[in-house]
Amino acid sequence: MVRVSQSHARVLELVDQLDDQRKDAASALPGWNRGHVLQHLVDNARAFERQALAALQGELIDMYDGGQAERDRSIDQGAARPLAELREDLKLAQRALVDAWSRLTAADWQRTVRFRHARVLDTALARWREAEIHAVDLAVGYRPQDWPRDFALHALDFLSDRAPVSTRLLLRATDDEFAQALGTGTGTTVEVSGAVRDLAAWMAGRSTDGHLDTTGPHLPELGPWPPDPAD
Repeated sequence: MVRVSQSHARVLELVDQLDDQRKDAASALPGWNRGHVLQHLVDNARAFERQALAALQGELIDMYDGGQAERDRSIDQGAARPLAELREDLKLAQRALVDAWSRLTAADWQRTVRFRHARVLDTALARWREAEIHAVDLAVGYRPQDWPRDFALHALDFLSDRAPVSTRLLLRATDDEFAQALGTGTGTTVEVSGAVRDLAAWMAGRSTDGHLDTTGPHLPELGPWPPDPAD
């Protein structure tokens, strides 16, 4: 929870570099401006608070009230709000989420939620990913090279299922002791090497700060992002 709180604070610091004009400019995510990213972070925090509070009652509820359609509508409409309003809403949503988590016991963190059919603990890890990766997507100076090392390693572990099906993928960091073989393919092993944070950025579908080398003719095509259902 401490790491998520640190990421939350960092996002607010990045927002403070914006004004309304920059808020409406393109983010690093195709089709989204920075306002879309901020509204998504607001809604995502509320959704994870909703999961935690329902779990405390022994209930399983949808990630977003109204499902994917309502999630998309909220992002599209909320992106147009003034920056000051978005920032205040984000601050309050993040605070409410952390407050809800602070009431959980060790046993409560293991309660089941509908999100990924997982545990409350898994929603905290998911929120960490949301905050760190979308902080990069805001495109206001925070880059994958700025990610904490433990976040880069977590992202690599979470995204390991994106490994190609037909080949064996070997990730090797050139600035760290990290090395990991991924996939169950029986074809040729393809190695991709570079800084550990660049490996994490590539696996997350984001641009890297440094060059990645590969033993193949080009970087392998990764599979889809692990599904993040709205229900």
